[in-house]
Amino acid sequence: MILRLPLTIVDAGMASQDSAERPTRPLFPRLTSGPGQMSPEQVARHQKARLEGAMVEAVARHGFAGTTLRELVGLAGVSKTTFYEHFDSKQDCFLSTFDEIVAEVGERVGQAYRQHDDFRTRLVAALATFMDLAVAEPAAARLATVESLTLGAAGVEHRERGSQAFELMIAQSFEHSPSEREVPPITVRAIVGGIRGVVYRRLRAGDQAELPGLVPELVDWALRYQEPDSEAVARGCAAAAEPAPQLQDTGGKDGDETERLSWSEPPDSPRSRAELSQRERIVRAAARVVFEKGYETLSIPTISATAGTSNQTFYEHFRNKREAFIAAFEILSGEVLVASAAAFATAGDRPEAIGVGLRSMLEHIAADELFARLAFFELPTAGPAALDFADTAMDGFTAYLTPELLPSEVPGAVSSPIREAIGSGIWAAIQHEIAHGRRAELPERAPEITRLAMAPLG
Repeated sequence: MILRLPLTIVDAGMASQDSAERPTRPLFPRLTSGPGQMSPEQVARHQKARLEGAMVEAVARHGFAGTTLRELVGLAGVSKTTFYEHFDSKQDCFLSTFDEIVAEVGERVGQAYRQHDDFRTRLVAALATFMDLAVAEPAAARLATVESLTLGAAGVEHRERGSQAFELMIAQSFEHSPSEREVPPITVRAIVGGIRGVVYRRLRAGDQAELPGLVPELVDWALRYQEPDSEAVARGCAAAAEPAPQLQDTGGKDGDETERLSWSEPPDSPRSRAELSQRERIVRAAARVVFEKGYETLSIPTISATAGTSNQTFYEHFRNKREAFIAAFEILSGEVLVASAAAFATAGDRPEAIGVGLRSMLEHIAADELFARLAFFELPTAGPAALDFADTAMDGFTAYLTPELLPSEVPGAVSSPIREAIGSGIWAAIQHEIAHGRRAELPERAPEITRLAMAPLG
């Protein structure tokens, strides 16, 4: 069986197709009639699996947003009526396909894990199996790892449920290790999220062949969280336990110390019209619409109406709605990065700088519901360009782990894959807290988040 044909279609015999041809004919052989034909239940399972296989194929070609119902039923060789007998919508079909892929991967990874007794060997075997599957079935891996992000909040529950089996393996390995240090759930969650982030980066770049070679390094990274804290880590975590220094933020232009206009101010209010340019109002309107109704509802007329401008004015500044939305996120993320960097600088060339910087970032996210929703749920829904920007923004927030910026008293830097894993793990941990209604409590998690960042440094 291959992952492009989830579960029940083992014997269907998928025909080889060149994706460049983008065929509309069915990918799968039609069912035969007569003696020995399938039961109605078998037919239903076969149809459902064909639609899920078609979803993997279509998403590999166009992404989730570009996949149409017409193409799905054409590739699966079924009617629209049959489609709606199995799924409520395209999204429902995608999430069902996601769940099938994750269940199959989880079973194979679990089998590899259970074949060994030593805690480290178990992790290596499990992660190697996972990476080998990502290399062998990149289309299925991309659907589960990359395209699931583009569903925004709708995909979070499925992604978290899909991570539970992997989190359990990590937790069990920690329990069976010689170390007596207890690893908290937030760290286990971040480890799984970090590994997923490394896979995500390689799949997006088409470099999935590198993944098996990263297994030992990633396992060593995960196991570092059971080691005793160095003095530098302890100092960073202690600094993160205290409120970040309150730095002056004038927000004015060219030295003007007037108070910065809050993003909660309606973009078409008298004050916004007086203090903001038309471009700024359009940008804030795009952010406001996505925050209130989701990216899928965003349109140029809606942005213009919210900003109190015309469509013509919109096109004087942006080519499309995605540009306006990404411009909004660029400004918002820049504000968080500037605040975090400024707090980082207050601690000088000391380990405390990392804790202070992360504490500042978490305080900002806790206080800014607009940024929190856009950054952790809505940004990926805007497509590949938004994912590119999200990757760049994350690199900015983990830049302090590079040799150039690392405080001199911190023992050592980390490799690029581990920096990616740390950033992705922290992102996953923060998203989990927000999704479960604990955004306001994020500053309290600052010591744990700081340890996620610093423990691998030694």
